[in-house]
Amino acid sequence: MDRFDVLLVDHTSRFGRNQAECIRYKEELKLLGKTVVFVSQGIISGSDRDFLSERINETMDEGYSRNLSRYITEGLVRKAESGLHVGPSPLGFKSELKAGTREHKVPDPATIPILFMALKEYATGDYSYREVANHLNADGYRTQNGRFFTGYNLRDILSNRFYEGKVVYHQGLPDEQIINGSHKVPEDVHQLWLRCQIIKKERTNQTTGRPRRENHDYPFSHVLKCHHCGNSYHGEAVYYKDTTKLRLIHERHSHGKQCNIMPKSRSVDSLNREFAERVLAYVNLDKGWKTRVMAVILNGGVTENKANQDQANRLSKVLENLRKQHLWGDISDGDYRREKADLERQIKTLTPDTTPIEMPNMERAAQLLNEMPALWQHPGVTNKQRESLVQEVFNKISIDGDALVTVEPKPEYAPLFAEMLTHTLNGYREFDSPPPPPNPTHVLRNPGRFRFPGGQR
Repeated sequence: MDRFDVLLVDHTSRFGRNQAECIRYKEELKLLGKTVVFVSQGIISGSDRDFLSERINETMDEGYSRNLSRYITEGLVRKAESGLHVGPSPLGFKSELKAGTREHKVPDPATIPILFMALKEYATGDYSYREVANHLNADGYRTQNGRFFTGYNLRDILSNRFYEGKVVYHQGLPDEQIINGSHKVPEDVHQLWLRCQIIKKERTNQTTGRPRRENHDYPFSHVLKCHHCGNSYHGEAVYYKDTTKLRLIHERHSHGKQCNIMPKSRSVDSLNREFAERVLAYVNLDKGWKTRVMAVILNGGVTENKANQDQANRLSKVLENLRKQHLWGDISDGDYRREKADLERQIKTLTPDTTPIEMPNMERAAQLLNEMPALWQHPGVTNKQRESLVQEVFNKISIDGDALVTVEPKPEYAPLFAEMLTHTLNGYREFDSPPPPPNPTHVLRNPGRFRFPGGQR
């Protein structure tokens, strides 16, 4: 975003993890016209004077990093093989270091009552993880970080074989090791933890009780937003008279935030139909789309403002005259650098940036858009597949209660939507500020939200 010219780094070892990475990113910064300075070593990256020193320091930094990683890994392996726990102390225990001995875990009188209460309640089989956590919080207990207990905390406790007297190194990885720990777990805690494992297994293998409901898919998940407040719509299944109706509901959990838009919810079936009628009905790229888009790209993607262009040309001539004056010695080095920087900033402001568009991606995007209307209404397509289509093409779809209002395509699809709307005159571009008269080059340069015809919108 061109927000800096010089990057100050304390030391070469703080810039990258290895020499190849350092060279790559410094080269990218150089191509962007940025300078990297390593302050504590007095090195200006890329300069001929500091080239050798910079490379030597990068090599030494990588060697130090590799050795440090190896030493730490070997130390952790030896610690685990000795039966010592690796990592922070589990709930109910603390680290103890005595003269002449290695650091080890011992019961913590301050927190082991919390552990005992949690295990005792879960071992009854009457409470879930969340319910046990709520009981702990209600009694004023907190985690070791001072936070409220959650069901995940209880799940981690009951999955930690430390309470079984074991040490697990690299759990879940191919080189996992399970070693008898050197720590001592109180017998009552040990027996309760084992009893909890039986309860966990019984609940995991339970085959009776309430059957699991079928998965529900909502085609506009994470994409459908309220046009007024910007909040998302949430999927919800409504059960009525042995039938299931899928709906997308606004402000399911409002927490004091109120949006007066009506209605608050829409059925998935009606949204599917409206999306097909109000959006996909106008999605059609003819055979000449590529020629027209390429013409816009080759012309720079924008219609330049003539006044700005003339001003930029005038400033370029002033800059050229300034260089001549400096060569003739009419102005000092300091004045030249200051005025040159000011002129270059003005020229850059008047010269619009260009965003390249990858044609292979656009061709793939065009193919998908042309097929999307037929795919959407095909009886064999599921809501899960429709959800994938929507999330592939759109960043956001806005709804104003009872009607879809705007769509915001992803960058690779935005030029194609602009081409469809400006070429076929099916709709117009919506701007945050009062829009100028629509024209293809302007829309392609700044793709954004699009309105489609239909209803009062």
